Amino acid sequence: MRDITINDILKMLLAHIKLIIVVSVVLALGAYIYADNFIQKTYSASTMIVIMTNNTTTVVEGETDEDGRMSYNSLNSAQNLAENITVMFPNSSEIKAIKPAGYAMSIAQVNESNFMRITISGADSQVCADTANAIRNIAPKVVEENYNGGSAKPFGDPAVASSRHTSPNATRYAMFGFIAGLVISVLISIILEVIDTTIKPGDDLYKMYDIPVFAEIVDFDSEGGGKKK
Repeated sequence: MRDITINDILKMLLAHIKLIIVVSVVLALGAYIYADNFIQKTYSASTMIVIMTNNTTTVVEGETDEDGRMSYNSLNSAQNLAENITVMFPNSSEIKAIKPAGYAMSIAQVNESNFMRITISGADSQVCADTANAIRNIAPKVVEENYNGGSAKPFGDPAVASSRHTSPNATRYAMFGFIAGLVISVLISIILEVIDTTIKPGDDLYKMYDIPVFAEIVDFDSEGGGKKK
C-alpha cells in the first residue's frame, strides 16, 4: 500500500466529487422528508402570570415608594416566591389534573423576575393553548391556597393555538443528513482509492521505483480517439 499525502487525498476527493455531491444531497433530502412526514410534530402554547406578595399591593412604609410603586425589598420577595412556585406548580394536584397525559409542561421565571411563563407542548396546538389558559386561570387559587401572603394573577394575553410546530426542525435534520452524507461519501472515496491497485501515470511510478518519468505514451483506444495501430 502506497503512502498517502494530503495532496493525494485532495486528488482522491476531486476524482470522486460527483459521488460526494450526490450522496450528500440525497441524504440531506431524505432526512428532510423523513422529519417532515414521519416524525410526530410537537406544538407549543405559552401564557404568563405575575406573582405578588401581600405587601406588593398595599402601601406600607418602607415597602413602596411615594408613587405606590414596588420597592426593591417587595419586588425581591415576589421574585423569591415565584422561584419557589416553579418547583411547587408541577407537583400541585390541581395542576396535574389539568395537564393532559402525553403533554409537557414548563413553568419558569422570566429573567428571574416575579413574572412566570407557562408553556404547554404536545401533539395538538389547540389542546396546548387550552391547557395553558386553564392553568393561567387556576393559578391565583393554587398560589393563595399553598402560600400564605402570596397571590397571582394572569398577565398579558391568553395563549393561542399556533399552526406552526416547534419540532421536529426539518431543516436541522437536513443539515445533519448532509453532513453525514459528506462524511460517508468522503470515506468511500478514500477507501476506493486506497484499495485500487492499478498503477496511475507519472507519480505512482516515481513513488514505486524512485525513477523519474520523462514521457508518457498515450493509449488512443482508452482515450476514445485515434485508430488502433
